Amino acid sequence: METQNFILKYLDETKTICDSVAKSDIENFIAILFEAWKSNKKVLTIGNGGSSSTASHFTGDLLKTVANSSSDKEVIDSKKGFKSICLSDNVASLTAWINDSGWDNAYEGLLNSLFEEGDVLLLISVHGGSGWSGNMIKAMQYAKKRNGKIIGLAGFDGGKLKEMADACVVVPMDSTPHVEGFHVVLQHLIIDQLRSLIQEEFKKIGTQR
Repeated sequence: METQNFILKYLDETKTICDSVAKSDIENFIAILFEAWKSNKKVLTIGNGGSSSTASHFTGDLLKTVANSSSDKEVIDSKKGFKSICLSDNVASLTAWINDSGWDNAYEGLLNSLFEEGDVLLLISVHGGSGWSGNMIKAMQYAKKRNGKIIGLAGFDGGKLKEMADACVVVPMDSTPHVEGFHVVLQHLIIDQLRSLIQEEFKKIGTQR
């Protein structure tokens, strides 16, 4: 009975998140990404710990899922996804920056080579970069310096990410498992809507030929 009560409580708390998460923030997040795709700008994703895997998953879906369904077997020149890079995916470059310049400067160092004016920095952080995520704060400062857009998924009170981002979706619960789990739900929601928007754009391109 104890385990069953835990399951019911956990799922009830998840329902509370669904009801209370700010839908307008999700809309703004999607709008910034869609504009980046139309403008051919890059999306650089960042996360630490478990959020790093979500950032990597996000990049994978931005590169392919938004533009190419599993039924697409051939590469079609006009059906392009986002130019997206997850900064924690290249272990050699990331650890080189950590080794030489320290963890706080690692993401900024990578952005210095990759980030261009108008690009989008997408950050995922349970606590919103507060406390022990100096690398994320420096990355956001760098993106602002280069006139980029900042979007994020956070939890708890949103932290520095909510304060600095152009659009930040905060999972309003003080629970790391809930926040990390719901970030994946949000990722799939966002990707699915982007896929719909981009497929409509492909149809427009087709009618103009």
